[in-house]
Amino acid sequence: MLYRGFTQEELDQEYSPRSMIGGDLTPYVDSWAALSAQHRAHMECHENLAYGDSPSQVLDFFPAKGTGAPLHVFIHGGYWQAISQRESAMMAPALIEAEQSFATLNYTLAPNARIGDMIEECRTAILWLAANAPRLGYDPSRVTLSGHSAGAHLASMVMATSADALARAGLRVREVILISGVYDLEPISLTPVNDPLQLTPVEVHDLSPIRRLPAPGPRYRVTVGERDTPEFIRQSRHYAELLRKAGHSVSFDLQNGVHHFDIVMHPGTFLAATK
Repeated sequence: MLYRGFTQEELDQEYSPRSMIGGDLTPYVDSWAALSAQHRAHMECHENLAYGDSPSQVLDFFPAKGTGAPLHVFIHGGYWQAISQRESAMMAPALIEAEQSFATLNYTLAPNARIGDMIEECRTAILWLAANAPRLGYDPSRVTLSGHSAGAHLASMVMATSADALARAGLRVREVILISGVYDLEPISLTPVNDPLQLTPVEVHDLSPIRRLPAPGPRYRVTVGERDTPEFIRQSRHYAELLRKAGHSVSFDLQNGVHHFDIVMHPGTFLAATK
């Protein structure tokens, strides 16, 4: 018996979102990639803007029509070991139509980086966006930060560790949207997901959002698919409740009829953002 009384087989299944779709996520990843490529081909997009020295430290920026629009920043998922910003621009048209600029971040994946490194890279990318707000033409006082799956974990940790630094840089995050995220790393450390991560007990403790709550400020929306695994749903609900008890303005919603991989295909997932 392991985490929360699960057997190893049960725990592996709970933390394998693909178990809810028959095991093959390839059609969804292919759809993300195809839609993202289509949007880059037909929309204004500044690709592979470097926020650091590593080839993986890049982001793509889709400007809104006109200057002074809010900015929506997205951190992709992939269990800290897959996907990139190249497959993560599915939501660009909906956000641009809603008069928001859009940035999708890339970061170094495991095993070439530890999760703490990824959090730092996302922080650096957002600070780069803050420093370049005049050139990019968005309003740094109206920013939404979102993340999906592992990206929701990274977004949570950026807010927990770097909110003051972002504010000092002149960037105001007004809303945080966390989508089908992981907020407790303990079960991750007990499954095959951990093979490339090699989480230490200190990392499990220090890098779990449930143990590093941010200071109140932005509005939080914690959302998860009805057809996600029970553990992903439980983790989302639990994190939302911890935020509420800590004094945050927070909402939790279970999106009907969607699962871990198609939740990011629905514009409504991203359009709770402040204008």
